[in-house]
Amino acid sequence: MNDGFDPNVVAEYERDTWRRCADSYLDTFSGITQETVSLLIEAGEIRTGSKVLEIGSGPGHIANHLAKLGASVTGVDFSPQMIEVAKKKYPQITFEQADAEDLPFEAGYFDAVVANYVVHHLARPERVFSEVYRVLKPSGRFTFAVWGPPEEQSSIGAFFGAVEAHHDLAELPHGPLFGIVDRDVYEPMLATAGLETRELAVHATTWRTDSLDPVLLGFWDWGNMASLPSETQANIEQTMRVNAQPFEQDGKYAFPHSALVGSALKI
Repeated sequence: MNDGFDPNVVAEYERDTWRRCADSYLDTFSGITQETVSLLIEAGEIRTGSKVLEIGSGPGHIANHLAKLGASVTGVDFSPQMIEVAKKKYPQITFEQADAEDLPFEAGYFDAVVANYVVHHLARPERVFSEVYRVLKPSGRFTFAVWGPPEEQSSIGAFFGAVEAHHDLAELPHGPLFGIVDRDVYEPMLATAGLETRELAVHATTWRTDSLDPVLLGFWDWGNMASLPSETQANIEQTMRVNAQPFEQDGKYAFPHSALVGSALKI
């Protein structure tokens, strides 16, 4: 786990980041983050009638997948902008603004808690894991997905390489668990919260898109590229397009990725 993070700084940075990304997320990063839905459903043993809490629900696309399965889903996110988008897009699902460090639900209420591409953004993951334990029913499951090994994230690598060529890579937002896939990091944190690890496995995923535009827009918003001088932005975009060429065929793109999927049981 990365040391030297000020949790308050991380939390505020994340709020700023996802405020920027709220309106564009469904047209950008949802193309890759929805790739893990079936894995989360299987690992969490989610089925029709399951009471499911999604933390960091963002614009609601994962909650919608779970609801289509027949689960009773509640989504929470600390970004009011994300909650607004989710409520407009999926009015049939309950979404609430809340911090996962202090969930507004009674103990032992949910059959499953899901966190899709969220854990690596958490400023204080150990607090969130404790809250997950609290709101889960006995034998309830916590299932989550984060980015797999950094070297397996091709679109991120293409973007990071472009930024590094023309700007300071350290200025990009990232939480304490960003890029961490080691079992000996996650398992003790889950155990401290009272959660017994059942799975921590890396799975192949692919970000498929009909053009490079959604990828560029997603990273532009996430990395706050619009705040940079126009010349720097142009240079980064040009280099990004060059870096993305190996993943293009007939104008369409397929970026290989991987995700670490974890599941834990409330014991």
